Amino acid sequence: MEISGTTQSAPAGAATPAQSSPTTDFETFLTLLTTQMRNQDPLNPMESTQFVEQLATFTSVEQQIETNTKLDNLTAALTANDTNGLAAWLGKSVSVLGQAHYSGTPVELNFDAPPPAGARLVVRDTMGDIVADQAYSGGAWSGTLATGRDLPHGLYDFELRSAVANGDRLLAQPFVHSRVEEARMTASGPVLKLEDGRSIDADAVASIRN
Repeated sequence: MEISGTTQSAPAGAATPAQSSPTTDFETFLTLLTTQMRNQDPLNPMESTQFVEQLATFTSVEQQIETNTKLDNLTAALTANDTNGLAAWLGKSVSVLGQAHYSGTPVELNFDAPPPAGARLVVRDTMGDIVADQAYSGGAWSGTLATGRDLPHGLYDFELRSAVANGDRLLAQPFVHSRVEEARMTASGPVLKLEDGRSIDADAVASIRN
């Protein structure tokens, strides 16, 4: 059994009929199907398998449409949650372990415990080369070498190490705080732009404070 209809162009200027929903179409299909079953020739009844096939086909299409709608709604909800999550980062002071951006002003370094006697602060550039190796007893790093020369502005990694005579061991890395100015979503997750110029993955944040 096939249920068919004719298509007629609407006159110019006529209002376009509203698009029906899957539920409305399904109810219309059932009405037409029931009407045909009631009015079929008793001496030449239609094959029941035709009804079942058409009903199954229509049901499958309807379920697919509803599934797509639910997926669209879920995607929209997740996007909204991501946006809300990004907004929560804005204005927060976050700390990143071991790395800071030097812009000409002293960089405040925070350690969980005071540096032991004889500790050294080792500073590396983005290439991993040591640009400073000096005695350190705590406080901010000025960015100025013993020769009086200031290091170029940029990203640096910091390590607190023991005296060479004591084995040159890594003792700790400092926490460096900076405020979040921008948060954006990328394929790999949230990325935060900090007021000191750094852009970091949210996963790199060690602590958050207001």
